Amino acid sequence: MNTWETLVASALVGTDRQSPTIDFTAPALIDYQASLQSQAATQQILAASGLVSAYQAVGRSAVVATLPLPDAAIPEQLTCCSPQTTQHLGAILQENRYVRILPELLQLLAQAHQTVPPDFLPLLLNVGKQDKKLRPLILPVLGNLGQWLARQNRQWEYGLGARADADLANIQEIWATGSRSERSTALAQWRELQPVESRQALEAGWKREKADDRAAWLEVLQAGLSLADEEFLEVALVDRSEPVRRQAAHLLNQLPSQYRQRLTKLAGELLVIQDVNDKYKIKVNLPVADHPEWIAAGILDKPKAGFQPIITVERLSPALVAADLDVWPQDLDRLIVSISKQETGSTILRSFAQAAGYQQRIDWIEALITQSPNTFHSFNIQPFLFSLAKSDQVVKERLFSKLLSAENFMENLEQSLTVMMLDQFWSADISSLVIEKFHQYAQQQSYYYHVQQLGNSISSHLHVSVLPKLQQLRETVASDKFNYDSCIELLEFRHSVRVVFDTT
Repeated sequence: MNTWETLVASALVGTDRQSPTIDFTAPALIDYQASLQSQAATQQILAASGLVSAYQAVGRSAVVATLPLPDAAIPEQLTCCSPQTTQHLGAILQENRYVRILPELLQLLAQAHQTVPPDFLPLLLNVGKQDKKLRPLILPVLGNLGQWLARQNRQWEYGLGARADADLANIQEIWATGSRSERSTALAQWRELQPVESRQALEAGWKREKADDRAAWLEVLQAGLSLADEEFLEVALVDRSEPVRRQAAHLLNQLPSQYRQRLTKLAGELLVIQDVNDKYKIKVNLPVADHPEWIAAGILDKPKAGFQPIITVERLSPALVAADLDVWPQDLDRLIVSISKQETGSTILRSFAQAAGYQQRIDWIEALITQSPNTFHSFNIQPFLFSLAKSDQVVKERLFSKLLSAENFMENLEQSLTVMMLDQFWSADISSLVIEKFHQYAQQQSYYYHVQQLGNSISSHLHVSVLPKLQQLRETVASDKFNYDSCIELLEFRHSVRVVFDTT
């Protein structure tokens, strides 16, 4: 029992029944102990209580560190950003407003060889700790002081520009013992560090994984995909789970794999194209139900007793999607027009569009957009669009303009915008076209929140020159489908950010 508890106990019992015991253990109070003994019991209680209370209020001496102080940060070589940019950083990092503009601001700081004020460095390092995608943008603006801070906190070690040695061991441990979501994250990180070793670890436990997990793990192989993965993907191609087989085919379609070679041969049996009198004559052959090669490719089901499978061109499209596009005539404009006149032409051209996406064939992409824009109506064109996103910026903008302007393309606008947002910034022309198409899209949709969310997402990619156009739409168009205020507010903030750096 400490001194305070002893005094409280004596007061509760009463000094008439028991003399108080005054026993100070704190060295600073021991000198007062003898002087209290000469006073009456009640005075001893009150005086001792006052001394202990004052002692506790004062506190204790700070512990003196015995470890040596870290070396001081070396002098800063980067210039600190302007007061205006500091205000913008405050709105983003301290007030948690306009957070989607942080990547743009970090890029501007790096281009100007500037760093952030010291007070913002811990905030910025914490952002990078939580969002790994921002780390490459944060590193160039940390400066010498930011790197010094990163050395003082293990959670900020990424600020030194190198991954900690312990990370790989930690990732492997999580993959072995973590929950499903933890393992998914760990596998993605491991794949980034060691593509071969991570795939081998996946192979080792493949048969023990659940079907849903096997399909999810295969998606991780998209990063760093190469022919070294082919043998494992061939195993997944005959998995008992259909989603696993589909994902394996999706990955193999992107490689010059044996799978593609097999299906190229089969596609040649399916689609016969002959040039007769300067016109392409096109014939589609449907295989018999028990065709062994089609069954092996997974395009036809294994025959069942008493069941006759329905064979259509749609069932055969996987072969056209996987087939090497070089096996077809390369007079693309004439070929595409000829196919579009076929009864089954739309199915064939959609398959070609997917193949062009997988094989990143810009020539085919442009020909399809130009000669058959309706091909993309009600069609999942994600592989096509992602291929487009990897192309040259000038080519990409030209083709996206054609795509956005295509007839009946409104149903695919959301997919297009999603892929376009892989680019940080759009040109003035593309931005103006996007605003026009998005406004049409907004008028057709009934789900307000969905439209508002999409509109807010694109506002961080628009060229600031379209701000007057947005303001005009807000003033002249009566619409309850989309509120332009938040989009305009974000664009105005972006404009104020960029003006400081004298860039447009």
